[in-house]
Amino acid sequence: MDISKPVGSEITSVDFGVLSDEEIRKLSAKQITNPIVFDNLGHPINGGLYDLSLGAFLRNVCTTCGLDEKFCPGHLGHIELPVPVYNPMFFNQLYIFLRSACLYCHKFKLNQLEVHNFECKLHLIQYGLLLECVELDNIMAKSSKSSSVIDVDGEDNDDEEGGGGSVDEKSKKDLMKRRELFVKNAIESALKDGRTNHKGVVTASVSEERKATIHEFYKRLLSRPKCTNCGMYSPGFRKDGFTKIFENSLTDKQITNNRVKGLQRPDMIKKNAGNANGNSSSTGAASDLPNIKHKGGSKYVLSTEVRNILRSLFHKEQAILQKVFHSRPYQHDPISGDLFFKQSVLVPPTRFRLPSKLGDEIHENAQNELLSNIIKTSVLIRDLNERITNMYKEKISGEDKKIIFNRLMNAFVTLQNDVNAFIDSTKNQNAPAGKIPNPGIKQALEKKEGLFRKHMMGKRVNYAARSVISPDPNLETNEIGVPPVFAKKLTYPEPVTSYNASELRQAVINGPDTWPGAIQVQNEDGSLISLIGMTLEQRKAIANQLLTPNGGNSVVGKKVYRHIKNNDVVIMNRQPTLHKASMMGHKVRVLPGEKTLRLHYANTGAYNADFDGDEMNMHFPQNENARAEALNLANTDNQYLTPTSGSPLRGLIQDHISAGVWLTNKDTFFNRETYQQLIYGCIRPEDGHTSKNRIVTVPPAIYKPEMLWTGKQVITTVLLNIKPDNVPGVNLISKNKIKSDYWSESSTENEVIFKNGELLSGILDKSQYGASQFGIVHSLHEVYGPTVAGKALSVLGRLFTNYIMMTAFTCGMDDLRLTDEGNTWRKDILKQSVDIGRVAATEVTNLDEDTKNNNKELLRRLEEILRDDNKLGILDALTQSKVNAITSQVVSKCVPDGTMKRFPYNSMQAMALSGAKGSNVNVSQIMCLLGQQALEGRRVPVMVSGKTLPSFKPFETDARAGGYIKQRFYSGIRPQEYYFHCMAGREGLIDTAVKTSRSGYLQRCLTKQLEGVHVSYDNSVRDADGTLIQFLYGGDAVDTTKQSHMNQFKFCVDNYDALLTKYNPGDMTENIDTDLALSYSKKVRKSLKKQKDVPHYDQVIKYDPVLNVYNPAKYLGSVSEKFQEKLDTYVSKNPTIFAQSKEEAKSTGKITEKKFRALMQLKYMRSLINPGEAVGIIASQSIGEPSTQMTLNTFHFAGHGAANVTLGIPRMREIIMTASASIKTPQMTLPILADVNDEQADAFCKSVARVVMSEFVDKVVVTETTSQDVDGSNSRSYVIGLKFYTKEEYETEYDISQEQLEDVITSKFLHALEGQIVKEVKKQKKPDYMPTVGKSAGKTDMETVSGKIKEIDNDDDDEDNEVDEDHDEEQAKQNVKQQVSYEGPDDDEIETMKKAEETSDEEMDGDNSSSSDDSDLDSDEEEDADADVDMDKPSKSELSRSAKDRQSEVIASHNMVTQFNFDDELGEWCEFKLELNGNETQKLLMVNIVEDLLRKVVVREIPHIGRCIRPEPDAKTGKRILTTEGVNFRAMWDQDDFINVNGITSNDVYAVLKTYGVEAARNTIVNEIYRVFDTYGISVSSRHLDLIADMMTREGTYLAFNRQGIDSSTSAFMKMSYETTCQFLTKAVLDGDREELESPSAKIVMGKLSNVGTGSFDVFAQMPRL
Repeated sequence: MDISKPVGSEITSVDFGVLSDEEIRKLSAKQITNPIVFDNLGHPINGGLYDLSLGAFLRNVCTTCGLDEKFCPGHLGHIELPVPVYNPMFFNQLYIFLRSACLYCHKFKLNQLEVHNFECKLHLIQYGLLLECVELDNIMAKSSKSSSVIDVDGEDNDDEEGGGGSVDEKSKKDLMKRRELFVKNAIESALKDGRTNHKGVVTASVSEERKATIHEFYKRLLSRPKCTNCGMYSPGFRKDGFTKIFENSLTDKQITNNRVKGLQRPDMIKKNAGNANGNSSSTGAASDLPNIKHKGGSKYVLSTEVRNILRSLFHKEQAILQKVFHSRPYQHDPISGDLFFKQSVLVPPTRFRLPSKLGDEIHENAQNELLSNIIKTSVLIRDLNERITNMYKEKISGEDKKIIFNRLMNAFVTLQNDVNAFIDSTKNQNAPAGKIPNPGIKQALEKKEGLFRKHMMGKRVNYAARSVISPDPNLETNEIGVPPVFAKKLTYPEPVTSYNASELRQAVINGPDTWPGAIQVQNEDGSLISLIGMTLEQRKAIANQLLTPNGGNSVVGKKVYRHIKNNDVVIMNRQPTLHKASMMGHKVRVLPGEKTLRLHYANTGAYNADFDGDEMNMHFPQNENARAEALNLANTDNQYLTPTSGSPLRGLIQDHISAGVWLTNKDTFFNRETYQQLIYGCIRPEDGHTSKNRIVTVPPAIYKPEMLWTGKQVITTVLLNIKPDNVPGVNLISKNKIKSDYWSESSTENEVIFKNGELLSGILDKSQYGASQFGIVHSLHEVYGPTVAGKALSVLGRLFTNYIMMTAFTCGMDDLRLTDEGNTWRKDILKQSVDIGRVAATEVTNLDEDTKNNNKELLRRLEEILRDDNKLGILDALTQSKVNAITSQVVSKCVPDGTMKRFPYNSMQAMALSGAKGSNVNVSQIMCLLGQQALEGRRVPVMVSGKTLPSFKPFETDARAGGYIKQRFYSGIRPQEYYFHCMAGREGLIDTAVKTSRSGYLQRCLTKQLEGVHVSYDNSVRDADGTLIQFLYGGDAVDTTKQSHMNQFKFCVDNYDALLTKYNPGDMTENIDTDLALSYSKKVRKSLKKQKDVPHYDQVIKYDPVLNVYNPAKYLGSVSEKFQEKLDTYVSKNPTIFAQSKEEAKSTGKITEKKFRALMQLKYMRSLINPGEAVGIIASQSIGEPSTQMTLNTFHFAGHGAANVTLGIPRMREIIMTASASIKTPQMTLPILADVNDEQADAFCKSVARVVMSEFVDKVVVTETTSQDVDGSNSRSYVIGLKFYTKEEYETEYDISQEQLEDVITSKFLHALEGQIVKEVKKQKKPDYMPTVGKSAGKTDMETVSGKIKEIDNDDDDEDNEVDEDHDEEQAKQNVKQQVSYEGPDDDEIETMKKAEETSDEEMDGDNSSSSDDSDLDSDEEEDADADVDMDKPSKSELSRSAKDRQSEVIASHNMVTQFNFDDELGEWCEFKLELNGNETQKLLMVNIVEDLLRKVVVREIPHIGRCIRPEPDAKTGKRILTTEGVNFRAMWDQDDFINVNGITSNDVYAVLKTYGVEAARNTIVNEIYRVFDTYGISVSSRHLDLIADMMTREGTYLAFNRQGIDSSTSAFMKMSYETTCQFLTKAVLDGDREELESPSAKIVMGKLSNVGTGSFDVFAQMPRL
């Protein structure tokens, strides 16, 4: 786009629709009939796919427009189909209408009144009147009966004529009239009030409502088999893929009903079809054709018939269909049933499907193959049709007729398949197996390689370069070194003016091969003259004419395409582009002799680059607009702070930091020569490094015996020279990383003090000029602005480079060595570790502490622990904590006290402490020991043999067998240890590889939906189409990058004067109101102060917050309440800082409190976010970019004391991308009341937690006997004895009485056991391998399994079991699905999406799929068994009477139980006997079955709640809480004696939404995302989280950032360029959608400027008066 030549017209909107066959024929230049493409000579055949009417081809001119290949635009052709085919994209829709039509009267079977109701509703929705829709439902028919309940669902109203219910025709018409009048009046009044307009209202909420209404309409349409208008039953249909539709026959009852009604079914084949090649029941020529009946009483329906049915249906029901297919009120085109059919197929112009050359071979284009298939089948149908016509003349036998007729029918299906393959290759039923099908139109649009994502959203660009990057510390931080090879290729079209003419002349004379030269010259008329290959004389001639207009123009308008030169601006970019700072504007510096791009070290952090072979892209903006933006907005200096958290992103690294520590320590002195050399080496006035034109130096610190300057004075001199003129120096007091004691006892070097721009004390290290908050560079950025901060980084970088080259810095073996004393300490401490593993093992196995290593019992118990992963987890956790204590003991003792060299001289320490490179961990691994190696948070896993490696003993307790490495890198490690260390290292590598793709997809989902979210001029945050998302960005309208020093009040007081010059309050006064907001906020604060002790939910709000009343951009003092509160606290706590009166202020130089408050309020005003800022994209980057740092493995806490919780990216996907209603680890957090002590809290925990039977059972004994009965049938019996713990134990531990326990066994456990046995027997019958299809697996139910054959009350247990097995398979599927790629949505998400999508398509038959929950586990524990326990103790054999009653009751209610007894006395055992049919069952592993069941059968539970845990109180706040696994708010509300019910929180957003509403859910989303990041120590500003939560809850529900969430968006292009392009395209076409081109995606697709950022305003210039 040439911005100097404006265009008068533009595209403002795009409509979606379908080309009718008529339109296709009109567009087409030629009908294509010949499947052959070339003749023998290789010329295109007339009527073939490369016909010359479709465009010039192979050096032939186009016969349509007469132009050659270069200029012919290409013309469309078409193929006529002999029969209509279904359009596969709309097949589901067609199928719905076909099933809902009555085949007798061709109306919808649905009641006319109800159809009319939907019509009125949709009409109101077009105008966005949703409230009126609700009123519409309240308009009732006036009728004789009470308030006329119109029978809508009536399946049973066969007796009523017409099934119209109690409403007669008159009241029907009256009701319709009243409805129409209501709608008309509602729309008119809304138009009058301006609530809507003639174009209709299209917002996300309206389209959601419209979608729901249409969905409801389709569901009602399909809900009845009988027509309410004529009373006839129409046959049902079934479809086969996307190709065939069959008609099912009616039931006998329905046929009888139809006979009674006696209507004739109109013949829909011959209606407007001349030749009768149909198979309908009517008489005539068609009758002697065989009537093709398929098995099952269904017959194949021709597409012609379907089309005719739909045509007349659409004709009769036009009114409602107008509303269904038009989302806007101004669309009135008649809707025809032909929408769903194609009778002609468009052929794209030749130039879009050229054959591809591979060497000498020419390959046909894939699309041609699909098109020629369609032509071939059409020709075949034509031939067969002719043969059938001839048959009647020649009277051929029935068999032949049948064969030809079958072939014709098959050809119809083949044609349908061919068209399907052309449009969507997945919908072709007879696709060739084995080879990948040719892509259809749908495949060309979708996925990453499709049209939208590859050629519209992202394009290839010119004027770009890519090369390897190398470091260059001598550049400025905002420069980029460009090698000459690029400098001579990249050009910029510079317009010739009298100012730059001489320079451009020289460039033209230099020509293309000498830098700085030019490549071509553009004349006024746009023609280009290339300078390549010209002689010097020719170039000089052109150069001399640069200022003379040619071609009859009166003004000069030439442009010279000159080489890139110094100080041009380019945009550098490194992939992956994760955030704003991955693309920054740099100034060019051409470096002769270089071959790579040179980058300053300070930028590596922003690009996440290193110099091990990374490549970067360089883009050269091609017009003044782009240059201005790159120079002033995207430039590197302005990216000093990252929008993620507002902390610095760029800083000096590695060697610069080591040098800084050396330079600024107390014994660094320089003589005059060196001092001046250092200064001039980094600041050269001739290169514009200084603010004055001479270098200012400072007097030396030492005069005698010689003049010496300290290193700190060098820093002072630097700051003095780069600070702007007439501004006071910076004042800063902060801490650095190196503790004072490292220098000496009394040292204060840990505190950095700058006073008036002079460094007085303190070492400068990473905390001061690295990428860290509130250091000196950050402070310069705050006080003097980004340019000075950028300059400071460049200058310091050069200074430290020069200094370190003077002094040298190296790290040798001496820096890693311990003294002899240190080595002794190390040995002594490590001696303890030999035994530590054994101690931990005895602790976990509950044996005495002095148990020996080889103790038999210890080894037995260890084996048991190793076989159980949970127990092993506990052992791991305990051992790890013990050995880690030893590790840290060694490190703290030996480093730094035992090192051979001490700190400043020990280079290793110097690097680690100053933050230059490495950390304490690296130091200790080199010098002390490697420590415990961990895999997925556990110790090294154990093989089946009980060893970790073959060189250890089985069940070895020594810590080193578990991966504890006592050796160090300095003195070498052993092979076993090396192996363990490699295991841990490899885990890290794999992790990194998996992580990137997962977080990449997360970020793409976020960015796509938030792309249009921006700040408007009224401070509100809105989406591209104007939907309101927040009233104030982040609640306070403050920009994240400007808030960093807003709460640093001390700093602001110290630098009052400098900040005053920065903000210059004088130049704004006429636009600012200084008193209204201030006086109002005083009132607000007073009323809040009165109620400060009242909890927030009881406060009476008298005044709105000041931000909501006064616009913060205009009223001084309109600040957020939090900021005001902090400011007040600071002022009241530090009264001595401020002068109390003006006189005092004059005499002491302090400032008054009033002045300070005014400054801070002005600062707040200047920190507001700018209108047009694309906050949505920034929010998605601020979440996506840090998520790449999150390690993948979720923290698995050993099942000991803490609840498991999903963390990291899986949790982010759960919250953001699936918004799942059932999360993996739901939890509630319950605050404990202050008056509840810990014992009571623990008791409460026990009472809440779920208790299962296995917790009571000590052991299970099973005795199995097999016997043969008299009649020769085998039987198998099992006597099962359960031994419980003692009654006292379980009653105190679980608070469950003996009666309850007995009741659970009789009522739940035995039933469950029988069900489980039936299932096991079924499994035995199934062979282990794949089931053989078609062979019955044998009937298995209670009868066959139980020994006693008897009447069985219809137990539908089987079905539940089936459900269970499916569930197990689901689980298995989930377990497999861990190692998948995350480029796209994973299987789970696709499942959820499919479920959500199915609702709209063919699954509309009615919602009869009620989920079958495990409702058989209802909690009826309260009813105690009514067993009157006799007091006299019966012997084991003799049952007491009550026990006998109980036994017979149990036997009666169970099928397999033949004996039952329970220990009534002590409640310590229970015994029962099961009898099974031996022929039916093989041996069952009864013990396993019983044990598994004991773990499942619940004795007592609160629904949905598993364990309840009391974690350690929070270290900072000391708050005591309980955590439950599972969520049930209502049950917890009753427990207000123990917990604060107003403080319950949960991590299950959906549950919170359903219980507490949308605001609570929004806060839950914010807290949960914050918690995920916080666990990893990543700080993300809450503004971004707020925006994301507000976006997810925008509809009052919980919408995910996935296909379902984006579905409500109003921009069709945005949805199409996201995922499933064709689904969204189909929806847009069926709704008759209009794309208003507001969203950024739509703008990009149409090649327009996006309206966020600088695109959110236009600049009008006054035209000169002529």
